[in-house]
Amino acid sequence: MPKKRSSAARSVARTAHVTSPALALDTDQQPDVGPAKRQWLWTTLRVAALAAAAATAYIARDSPHVLGLSSRSEDPPKSPSQNIGFMAQVLQKSQGQNICKPEGFVSDTYSDFDSVEALNHRVARPLDKLVHTKFFRTLKVDLYKPCQLWRTEGSCFQRDCIVQPLDASNVPAAWCAETVDQNSFGPFLGSFPRQRPEYTDKDFAIVNDETYGDGLWVDLVENPERFTGYAGAGANAVWMSIYQDNCFGVAPYLQDTAGGWGSQLVNIDGKSMPFVQPPHKRRELAPFLENLAEEDRGVTLPADVPREYRVFYRAVSGLHASVSTHICAEYFNATSEQWEPNLGCFISRIGAFPDRLQNMYFNFVLLTRAIQKMEPYIASYDYTTGVVKDDRAVQRLIPKVLKAVRKAGLVFDDSELFLGSDGHELKTEFKENFRNISRIMDCTGCEKCRLWGKTQTLGLATALKALFSYPDRAFRGRFTSLDFKRNEVVALITTYFQFSRSLDAIEMFRGMYQNIVTDWRASQASQLPDK
Repeated sequence: MPKKRSSAARSVARTAHVTSPALALDTDQQPDVGPAKRQWLWTTLRVAALAAAAATAYIARDSPHVLGLSSRSEDPPKSPSQNIGFMAQVLQKSQGQNICKPEGFVSDTYSDFDSVEALNHRVARPLDKLVHTKFFRTLKVDLYKPCQLWRTEGSCFQRDCIVQPLDASNVPAAWCAETVDQNSFGPFLGSFPRQRPEYTDKDFAIVNDETYGDGLWVDLVENPERFTGYAGAGANAVWMSIYQDNCFGVAPYLQDTAGGWGSQLVNIDGKSMPFVQPPHKRRELAPFLENLAEEDRGVTLPADVPREYRVFYRAVSGLHASVSTHICAEYFNATSEQWEPNLGCFISRIGAFPDRLQNMYFNFVLLTRAIQKMEPYIASYDYTTGVVKDDRAVQRLIPKVLKAVRKAGLVFDDSELFLGSDGHELKTEFKENFRNISRIMDCTGCEKCRLWGKTQTLGLATALKALFSYPDRAFRGRFTSLDFKRNEVVALITTYFQFSRSLDAIEMFRGMYQNIVTDWRASQASQLPDK
């Protein structure tokens, strides 16, 4: 695509055309120089005008201030959209300097971005310690449930794809106890127990009961969510199916969006998307991000979508963004053979999709509100494992998290959703679509990806269950109407921590970008001649 001439070049060309003496003369007043000489004169003037325009454009391009000209086109510069501006602000914000701090409220919530980051600073450390205790790091997950939606390509057998199981002897017996009553059997003695339902009417996900059915006990700390090297079509098909078939049609143009848990170098449509590096000059960041932005490709969430649909889409989009952020934050550098943050990965996977960045904040708010509502239940839950040190740690850390969450105030009002005559029908459809995401997670060929996909889907579903399946009064008193499994409590807190990690990673990448800008400025200063 040919480059546009600068405004300076066009200005000079016009000036030469209008003010040249020969061209300014009326044709009747011009001397009779003959056809050949007249043609030569016209050609000479045109060449001179073009040469002047080219020279001025060259100077204005590199040093526009020399001539007092702008190197931009005549059209007014395109201001970055709100989303792109927000992304640029997040990357440019530096600790202690308050540079371009993101402002305003997280969409569909009552919490602003700064308050979210401030809350994360208070809960991140106790959450980190909490998920390292035996109760929260131990989980039973059905990793070998067959995909029911499409024919899968097989499993990833790379080392980082494989989940290391936990020896059953390290699991408290109470968690493994299977209670079988007479009603679970058929009418004839000795017949097989009836199949227990995968979910109840109140569930937003497939809940694998740890005390019953298939599953593998795992240590979540020993199997962290990070880059696995898995880049099969299944990684992309998972997210494509979630967006296309389960998001109520609010995001129909995601064919070139980011991939799954793999290398992040391949889009959902299978096309390659190399990592890009951010510019060194701060003023170039917003235009740089604008070139990557999904809004120009018509993928942004429409403004007139019902709020319930937006909540669903933001939850899915935020999870997708969080997964990509974790992978970019712990990316395997094949050259150094080290796990390290990859800023280019983050810019390409999140910078190109600023809605996803905002939706990570949204999910943190959503989970915060669920924990606020569940506070009495979480505070009184039995976290006993028999490991005295860990049990004491939980007793100390849970109140710290709950106190910080309580002080956050009103961050999200769940009572505003699913109202009106179609509220019940809409909620039913919402549940069915979210449950289907649980099934989709069975279709990725990477064990570790499946582990974290199912765990975080269950965590978000537990939050939705608390918010929309029970009134506030159900979490007071003796909790007799509540039905939460142990793995739901573990998944809720674990997922809250995962989004806390994502917000920490945003600040880390922000600092990395700030270092690039600082280093560039220093290198430019060192090249200046000594006075």
